[in-house]
Amino acid sequence: MDPVVKKETGYIAVGTAVISALVQLAWYFLFDYDISVFLGGLWGGAFAVLNFMFMGNTVQKAVADGDELMARRRIRSSYQLRMAAMVVMVVLAYIIPFFNWIMACASLLFPRITILFEPLFRKDLREKGGKE
Repeated sequence: MDPVVKKETGYIAVGTAVISALVQLAWYFLFDYDISVFLGGLWGGAFAVLNFMFMGNTVQKAVADGDELMARRRIRSSYQLRMAAMVVMVVLAYIIPFFNWIMACASLLFPRITILFEPLFRKDLREKGGKE
């Protein structure tokens, strides 16, 4: 795995875990909390982080390819496979009773929220404007 993808995936994993903990804490005070909420968050969060990692690896391989047409095809097919896997994950979260499907689906948004707030916590992104 490319070191940049590994580093960024680590940031996404930490951010996703923090946001998941905050949402679960809010859920505890606002709704009926049980183990299915925790498991749903774990299920959705793990999938979201893996999805990000696979996307990063695909982009790195596409850039290294050199052939623009092949890069576009690689990225498109990766996107389609990752979205199909996401549909399967959501359906399984809905079907399997020990997953809270709402928390599992909400967890899919946590990497995007992490990316949105990442510059507040990372000095390297603030100083370079997100460019490495």
